[in-house]
Amino acid sequence: MAIVMAASPMSGVVYGANFEGPDSVENTIAEQKAQKKSWRESLAEDGFTFGADYFALGLTSGDGVGGDSVDASSGVARLYGSWHLLGKDTQNSGSLVWKVEHRHAYGDTSPKEFGFIGSDQIGYVGLIAPAFSDQGFRVTDLNWKQKINDGKGTIVVGWQDVTNYADVYALASPWSGFTNLVFSTGSGAMGLPDDGVLALSAGHMLGENFYVVGGIADAKGKSDDIFDGFDTAFGSDASYFTTLELGWTASQEQIYTDNFHVTFWDFGDDTRHNLAYPDQNNTDGGKGVNFSWSQFMTDQVMPFVRGGISEGQVALYDKSLSVGFGYFGLGKPTNNLGVAVNWSELNEEILQPVANSDEQWTAEIYYNMQFGDHFQVTPDIQYIKDPAFSNESSAWVFGIRARVFI
Repeated sequence: MAIVMAASPMSGVVYGANFEGPDSVENTIAEQKAQKKSWRESLAEDGFTFGADYFALGLTSGDGVGGDSVDASSGVARLYGSWHLLGKDTQNSGSLVWKVEHRHAYGDTSPKEFGFIGSDQIGYVGLIAPAFSDQGFRVTDLNWKQKINDGKGTIVVGWQDVTNYADVYALASPWSGFTNLVFSTGSGAMGLPDDGVLALSAGHMLGENFYVVGGIADAKGKSDDIFDGFDTAFGSDASYFTTLELGWTASQEQIYTDNFHVTFWDFGDDTRHNLAYPDQNNTDGGKGVNFSWSQFMTDQVMPFVRGGISEGQVALYDKSLSVGFGYFGLGKPTNNLGVAVNWSELNEEILQPVANSDEQWTAEIYYNMQFGDHFQVTPDIQYIKDPAFSNESSAWVFGIRARVFI
């Protein structure tokens, strides 16, 4: 969470290295500004930056439960920005950051629901595309971000997405990288609260290469009713999601590309929902540890190994391990390819007793292509071996993601 500048592996542009993932508000804006500097420059000179985009995702599979063909599609509109109100153009700046979204399905099923236990889907215990739901209006970020100690650290307080600071790496964003949760934050072996909840997070470099990031977040908060967070975060039955991450990086500028970290997490008891059964109460909570290694082996190829171990009722998997690589600048500087494979062991407490199998294998390949300054298209293929709630031995899922942005 510092304002040292770094090159984006996705596009070769420049953004602030700040202990956050590529999908954080400030990094998204910086990448778009660098791709095409225009009339927003005058606002940026006054400390006000913003961006907007629209995503559409469609999925289809001929391997639904019972051998039926199934499909799902949805769209996401986003408006986000930051306003540097204190210490502009210094390394100890303070900013108001916001992101609002509208997530909507085009039909009866959203991609978030596509893979799960429903009899008309593919019976996969996992989330094929968790960001593409039918939630409606939501606030993902509304917080104050304060840089400290000449940019070596940052404190963020307010409503925020915990995936911006926990278990981050370069391909974690569902908007530009892999869509399946097993290749994103937590690898499916971490219980996660909603994306926009009251939280306090902080990160700081410990010398040139080591760093620490931690946070505490409202485990019961909801991004579609953020002001209810005052009751859920500070009420008598409050429950919290806490993380502590210790990591090594080649340099602060490369904090989520050339990186190794271990993330310890705890998800409080009596939480409102869990990933496996979102409409049911969960009284057990959970805890675990995740790890991640990634490093550029050439100027363009970044292999990674990620995974986690958990216990309790909030994570999908008790064990998860992913290996893969990203190929940045394939074809043109703004394009990138991702290939990965995951093995997972289902949650023993809530899923294994009722599933057809205890393990699943998942593979995903995507190619993110940019056309001009404002349009991206990403074909995506996923393969699931032994979907745990299906009578099919495997399932293929084909997807296409499109993005229009300014």
